[in-house]
Amino acid sequence: MDKIPSINLSDTLALMIHEAVRRYPSFGHIDLNRVQVCISSNRGGRGGIYGKLVPLKFKDGSPVVRHRGKIFRMPDIVMNGVPQLYIIYFYMPRFFDLPPEEKIRVIFHEMFHISGDFNGDIRRMAAVKSAHGHSRDRFDSHFRNEILDFCEYVRQTPFYNFLQLDSRGLKSRFNRITGARMKMPRPFAVR
Repeated sequence: MDKIPSINLSDTLALMIHEAVRRYPSFGHIDLNRVQVCISSNRGGRGGIYGKLVPLKFKDGSPVVRHRGKIFRMPDIVMNGVPQLYIIYFYMPRFFDLPPEEKIRVIFHEMFHISGDFNGDIRRMAAVKSAHGHSRDRFDSHFRNEILDFCEYVRQTPFYNFLQLDSRGLKSRFNRITGARMKMPRPFAVR
């Protein structure tokens, strides 16, 4: 079988996310023009992380936060003239070595972290352990039905062929594998 010239992993994942946003009202608040999808690497594939949402604002969408007497802000990230509010990272090879249904769960998990107010903050689940609340399984239960429905839907689309490929399969199928890469932004002190 001849190799396909190239694939952009960020673009392919962004198209899948766009389809999920279009299909499910629980994600309808997400404006994908303000969400950057990036690929990152796990050191030697040993890290325990598959994906990560990085909010570009603080609690309630505040551009700054006070911590230990200093004021911090996140760097401004602009793509195609549009200020970004979130970056979703998917990690190579760990994310891509998951089974198709688990890849979908990770995608939906990271999307659900986006605040319902779409203000650059995360969805806060509790006063303590605000990102997930007391249980990741309970966190995932908020969108379990959407995952099941999307898995059924995606089996009928070319996305499923993509989801079935692991990192080795991607390398054997495509001559060139690309994706948006960006160093993870960190807060910096403004005063």
